[in-house]
Amino acid sequence: MLAFAVPGQPAIAEPVGDLYSVTVPYSGDNDIAFRQAMRDVLTRVTGRADAPDLPNLAPLVSQASRYVTSFRRAAGNQLTVSFDGPAIENAVDASGLASWGNERPVTLVWLALDRGGNRRALVSASDTSAEKGRVDASAARHGLPLAWPDAGDDLVRAMQQAWSGNHDALIDAARRYGADGVLIGRARQSTEGSYEVEWSFSGSGTSGGSTGDLEAGAALAAERYAGVYASQGAAQRSEQTVTVTGIATLESYAAALRTLAKLAPVRGVAVDEVSSDSVSFRVNVRGDPEALSQAILRDGRLVPIDAARLIYSLSP
Repeated sequence: MLAFAVPGQPAIAEPVGDLYSVTVPYSGDNDIAFRQAMRDVLTRVTGRADAPDLPNLAPLVSQASRYVTSFRRAAGNQLTVSFDGPAIENAVDASGLASWGNERPVTLVWLALDRGGNRRALVSASDTSAEKGRVDASAARHGLPLAWPDAGDDLVRAMQQAWSGNHDALIDAARRYGADGVLIGRARQSTEGSYEVEWSFSGSGTSGGSTGDLEAGAALAAERYAGVYASQGAAQRSEQTVTVTGIATLESYAAALRTLAKLAPVRGVAVDEVSSDSVSFRVNVRGDPEALSQAILRDGRLVPIDAARLIYSLSP
């Protein structure tokens, strides 16, 4: 089994951009696109495929247009839709569902395709096939960063291992790719362009399997990850005081304020006290209070002086 992470923080994580902005197919009807986009967002932030249909959250889908902050056309008859994140966040918190933040595990994908007629291939990072595109798109909807094998691996042997069911070597490769989990798919073409895929997932102290289409792998991985990392405590709020030293100019004050405000768990920043070379900020934090110090450490812009008391210096 891969990885042994502390729940709430992936062992190897990559920040996902805006959890509340998604791209969906567009047929010319904005309302249909908005509803589908809302369904994708609710699934993404909870890790649960059934979240959009739950009684407490279904109204967000039916009234999706009320939460749209912007939208624009995208290539390939797509529409990119951005929603009011805080409003959706509050609705998810009120529903009692666990919430999954934007620090997401990286997943290594081994996808072996059988197109019939002895035509078998392993999808690689350089692949531009429609099959890879469908898996990538599904992962993006679920907020999952993916890694794909490259020329550094023996792709022929990897394909044989994927089909054999002996996946130990494929799982062991995760660390080389900076991945926290591994998703393995054995896909048999059923009709032209359609596949039945046996998916297996291993990572973050959990595992599972499912049979479905090319999109089902990302859904499986997201469900398993969310069971580990999504937190019921995400709804809690706390206010903490962070002191930043080395504030001698208006520019350094603005830099410290921006640094704190952009951190994932931060929901508000206000000045508490100003001295000759430091500023104390009142920081409103969503989720586990410890998440603030962890986010500051990952960001790296503030250097710890006394991390236990949340005292930092602003790096040059």
